[in-house]
Amino acid sequence: MNTKLDNPWPDNHSITLCICTMNRPEELEHCLETVFQSVEKPDEVIVSDDSLNGQPTQIVVAKYSGVLYQQGPRRGLGPNRNACIQKSKSSHIIFVDDDVRVPPEFFAIARKLIASANAKTIITGYEMKHCEGTQKIIPQNTDFWGLQRVPVRNEYRAVVINATIFPCSLFKKALFDENLRYGSEEIDMAMHAVSLGYYIAYDDSLYVDHYPSPTNREQYKQFVHASRLYATTKAYWQYERSVFKTLAYVLLAPLQLAGSAIRRGNLRDTWGAFKATALAGRYLFTSPTICK
Repeated sequence: MNTKLDNPWPDNHSITLCICTMNRPEELEHCLETVFQSVEKPDEVIVSDDSLNGQPTQIVVAKYSGVLYQQGPRRGLGPNRNACIQKSKSSHIIFVDDDVRVPPEFFAIARKLIASANAKTIITGYEMKHCEGTQKIIPQNTDFWGLQRVPVRNEYRAVVINATIFPCSLFKKALFDENLRYGSEEIDMAMHAVSLGYYIAYDDSLYVDHYPSPTNREQYKQFVHASRLYATTKAYWQYERSVFKTLAYVLLAPLQLAGSAIRRGNLRDTWGAFKATALAGRYLFTSPTICK
């Protein structure tokens, strides 16, 4: 994709758009349609495909000149995003899911925001989530349990990843945690970035539309609680360096998760809570950053 010929911006304002996909060729095509209908286009588009059968995705990608297709590592979103990072040649990266659609002015706005930001600024916006109505999703910091439901008053320690511009300098110091197959990977990256001295700025002019696809949801569901338990423990230990909060969380969070399921009288969710705790424990014991 040779968009640089009609792009007046310098190389340090260049953008790679990374789209991670799995078994969603129709959603991917809608996403790419909006990208190519944009007023300004990204300098590079990478589609990283975790599908077992990549042919339907490749057929879609072939319709759009210059889009780079690669087979993903098939180990979830964290590893797939890292695979995109390794291929990127731009100064900034934007990640969107395959069921996202970008407004026509999205990349033009992104470049203007990049031009006004310093090298250690991550810029995040919001998404309009279209699912049983429409909801505006803005970044919220985590509470003690690792749930993103604390309104930001001073420092942002969270992003909405589908509407976030990352400087590539960050990824020389931090990559997405490859234990995080689905869930909490964006909050982990945001907190890691802040611990490294990066600043997260919110801008209400940057947004995308998100039409959550039901495809893969049941497969992803099994990882959500385990990812949160692991990522929050990691945040208290590695980023906040608080032994007290780490121990308190390790003791209380599994009880809170199981207790919530028991109170609902849902045996399946109760068993799922125990499975999530065991999986989170496995992540912790295999994490090179925690067990080093």
